[in-house]
Amino acid sequence: MFKLINFIGFQASWWLLILYQNQYWWVVVALIIAHILFVGESLTEFAVVLVTALAGIITDSLLALFGVYIFSGSGQFLPIPFWLILLWFAFASTLRHSLAYLSKHYRLAAGLGAVGGTLSYVAGMKLQAVTFGLAFYPTVLLLACIWACLMPVIFLLSQRVEAVAKRVNGSDTFQTTKEKL
Repeated sequence: MFKLINFIGFQASWWLLILYQNQYWWVVVALIIAHILFVGESLTEFAVVLVTALAGIITDSLLALFGVYIFSGSGQFLPIPFWLILLWFAFASTLRHSLAYLSKHYRLAAGLGAVGGTLSYVAGMKLQAVTFGLAFYPTVLLLACIWACLMPVIFLLSQRVEAVAKRVNGSDTFQTTKEKL
């Protein structure tokens, strides 16, 4: 049941952020915080979400810097808008839950990444959340290649972060060191 709730939460976040961009950011932040707090391994989940979201944020920032993506609004601190940063955090919250099956099937993750990741950006473009800086088909091909590589890498990164976080945190709860003793 949690996997379904996780999937629905991500879909709600995607639609809110793509359609309204920064208008309902607080709803998405609340969903992400609730997700991390209600997951059994909160510290591990937080570490996985943070590190994998950063990987996606860096990837999209590079694509924006190279002119593949163009976002409306100037004067941003990063090359990508705040709503896209939140979208990466929302997506990262699915990796150990509604997308967990893909973590052991890298070829399937690559294929679904190539199709699903690319279609997500195409939908974002059609809904006017992003503009492609290159022609449509070269952009789609580039995104398919990037997402085919990115999905397995994100799952590998997620697994590594999870292993390290569990070793470091021991019981993996929000306990202080004093409470653990």
